[in-house]
Amino acid sequence: MTQMIQKIISSLGKGRVALNEPMAKHTTFKIGGPADLFYSARTQEELIKAVKLARENNFPYFILGNGSNLLVKDKGYRGLVIKYQAAKVFKEKEKIIVEAGMLLSQLIKESVKNGWGGLEFLAGIPGSLGGAIRGNAGAWQKSIGDLVSRVKVLDKNGKTLWLNKNDCRFSYRQSRFKISGEIILAAEFCLPKKEKKEILKLIEEYTLKRSNQPKEPSAGCVFINPKPFSAGEMIEDCGLKGKKSRQAQIAKSHANFIINLNQAKAKDVLTLMDQIKEKVKTKFGVDLKEEIVILGE
Repeated sequence: MTQMIQKIISSLGKGRVALNEPMAKHTTFKIGGPADLFYSARTQEELIKAVKLARENNFPYFILGNGSNLLVKDKGYRGLVIKYQAAKVFKEKEKIIVEAGMLLSQLIKESVKNGWGGLEFLAGIPGSLGGAIRGNAGAWQKSIGDLVSRVKVLDKNGKTLWLNKNDCRFSYRQSRFKISGEIILAAEFCLPKKEKKEILKLIEEYTLKRSNQPKEPSAGCVFINPKPFSAGEMIEDCGLKGKKSRQAQIAKSHANFIINLNQAKAKDVLTLMDQIKEKVKTKFGVDLKEEIVILGE
């Protein structure tokens, strides 16, 4: 064990840091080799401390939410994975502040309990709030960026600050956070009050719409829709639905999903992704861009 690793473990707490943690345990794809170090930050302060420690020692780090839009390569990650789990809700008059470690499923439950409207379309998305904001997650012409009024971040200089909606530069499946290096700590929403039964009805409708999506382990949609086209339809038109590479398969029910049939490897998924990109480029002249994050080596 190197002195650097010993220093990080000592600083974060011996019982809090796991060595050689299999990332397959922490992604919805259930794929991925080991991270050198794995730490769960339960509060904003713990996250900030861990990031500061890694930065000061030039030690690679990666912030993990729910691992729902992530493919970790088979040899894993050489560095510190910090799983952000802070998930408190603070109410200030008409404003609601939610820590970014909260799962979207829990946020939906909070919206039902408190009569907050507007979040219903997120029902069934398995990610965390931070990951959803980073990728401006959404469906059916709705995106989470539409609802956010401010985002609290940790910047590259170790300072915390609030960014207004316009500063976040939300667009289709994009935000400034994909390139800025800023870490999302929390978000502020101004949500309209709505009757509980109306919220539940909409949640049920959106959940039903998602019922055609694969139930097997996956990372959700693999490619961003090249508007005005649908990536899934283009992949299907290339005759790739159901195509396999060992234990990875392009889903029969939705061609923009790649599923893990049974202990698939990242290399199998990447093989299918390369084949998809090549076929779509040849048939349609379109370069598909990944929606999922690819991490490791």
